[in-house]
Amino acid sequence: MRMTVPTPLGDIAVRCHGAPGAPALLLLHANPGDGRDYDAVLPALADRHRTFVADWPGYGNSTVSEPRLVTPERLVTAAELVLDALVEEAGVREISVLGNSVGGYVACRLAEGRHARSIAALVLVDPAGFTRHTALTRWFCREVMGRPARARRLVVPLARAYLGRLGTPSARATYERARQLPGDARRLAVHCAIWRGFADPDFGLADPAVLDVPILLLWGRRDPVVPAFLDGRRAQRALPVRTLSVLLPTAHEPYNERPDLFLRHTLPFLKDPRAVSAGLLRPTRPRRR
Repeated sequence: MRMTVPTPLGDIAVRCHGAPGAPALLLLHANPGDGRDYDAVLPALADRHRTFVADWPGYGNSTVSEPRLVTPERLVTAAELVLDALVEEAGVREISVLGNSVGGYVACRLAEGRHARSIAALVLVDPAGFTRHTALTRWFCREVMGRPARARRLVVPLARAYLGRLGTPSARATYERARQLPGDARRLAVHCAIWRGFADPDFGLADPAVLDVPILLLWGRRDPVVPAFLDGRRAQRALPVRTLSVLLPTAHEPYNERPDLFLRHTLPFLKDPRAVSAGLLRPTRPRRR
């Protein structure tokens, strides 16, 4: 099943996998990339969940009306429209959300917005939104990764670094898609607009500690984009105390690099997310090694 959800940013393509009666799960990918980045773990997730895989505007099979308008905050609005469509067209009443990087940030915002009561659980994978705002981070987001002329030279080596070991077909395919980005002006413009949005003064979570939903926080120890010993620690301190935090021996996309390990933590959590809130699963803190 495929859905197309109209949004002010463009038409978002959503693929549906799994049985209609299974618990619902929405996958939100990183920047750049698309829903295919989850291909290594999708069969196992869809075996247990009705899994919806969205492509952000300008990526995958989604269209984009004006690339420069695609910011993290507008992605939140677009994701809310996706949830509206899942309620109206697919009959979804409760859903867990799994998001990586900017997708993780959007997942948090969904859990504090108008759809909060329908969010059953969050799986946050190296999420954005926990980097300290400094002159240096704002300059990097705006003037380096936010400028097509500069980002064009950096996007491929950065992807090679944050994907870690290219040991799976999914990771290699993700890398190949990243290699095509510098030659695609519209996708590159989307990529840069999202990076510039990270430097916006309004970017960030108001108070992550009040999120009233079970949370699994997964962080790659070797993440070069949002380091575990900085951003991972800040996220663990900021999120609710019963957040289950796990440090993985991977880079930015553990579901691509170590799908077996990723699923080992994710599937039990999604099977009974309230076990975290009940204290039955013990949180572990990310630590520097």
